[in-house]
Amino acid sequence: MYADQSVYSYPSRRAKIATVEHLNAPSSWSDPFGGEGTMNDLPPWRVVEWPELDSTNAAAHRWLNKPGENSASNGHRLVFTTPHQTAGRGQQSRPWHGQKGMDLAMSVVLTDSLPSACPFALNLAVSLAVLEGVEKAMPKLEGVPWEIKWPNDLMLRGKKAGGILIENSWRGHHWASSVIGIGLNMGGRPPYPNATSLLDDNRNLESQLSITRTHVLNQLNLRLAELNSPKILLQQYHERLLGWGQAQRWQLDGQEIRGILESIDLQGKICVLDASGQQCYAPGEVGWLGMEPS
Repeated sequence: MYADQSVYSYPSRRAKIATVEHLNAPSSWSDPFGGEGTMNDLPPWRVVEWPELDSTNAAAHRWLNKPGENSASNGHRLVFTTPHQTAGRGQQSRPWHGQKGMDLAMSVVLTDSLPSACPFALNLAVSLAVLEGVEKAMPKLEGVPWEIKWPNDLMLRGKKAGGILIENSWRGHHWASSVIGIGLNMGGRPPYPNATSLLDDNRNLESQLSITRTHVLNQLNLRLAELNSPKILLQQYHERLLGWGQAQRWQLDGQEIRGILESIDLQGKICVLDASGQQCYAPGEVGWLGMEPS
């Protein structure tokens, strides 16, 4: 899976979802688009893996919308993963491409304790968890530029190595569920000039994929416990932010914006100091063009 665009989605109001109290999780689940998946426990997560899927986020949404007892809120902390996505996607349904067995693609379902008072806290927690999980799985990355490009592209040495797609469902004013798609360019050959892979050596790739997935989920579990501390999460997010305090270029409605990335606020907006003063923009409103030459 290779991401070429920013992939944060503000909470959107999708179709209403029925509430179910209990999960009787099967050892496998048949998906009309992905065949049969095998379910394993990785406390506090339940992981369903398929040899191939169209999209892990799409599979998660099919679960949530499936009638009966194995859907909706009883899918809390369910993880959908595959070594091969045939129709991966990013923000605004942009296609993501990946090589079979070479990259990490998974989607996490959350239906409980979502931070309705500060939705962007979830983005902060997930972005930090992925960075930290990969570092624990690949100690060689500690100390190298492994950063977040606002809002949640994952950058290694200035090139994209992964992305996060968060899709939300609301029932009235209640945040009913979130599907968090995580894609990491592990060992595949990036098809885009601004992309890179996390691994230099593909030996033991299958084992490395499993180890990385486990560490990312472990860190996500820790970070989700901090959702009620959004200011602390935001401070730590800034510390891992690509180009914080540096001059950069963005595009807004076909016009180029030049300025210094001053901060990200708790609504997820990027605040830029340009010639006319500070301007703030929402995710999806501006596109990143690159750093200014130093």
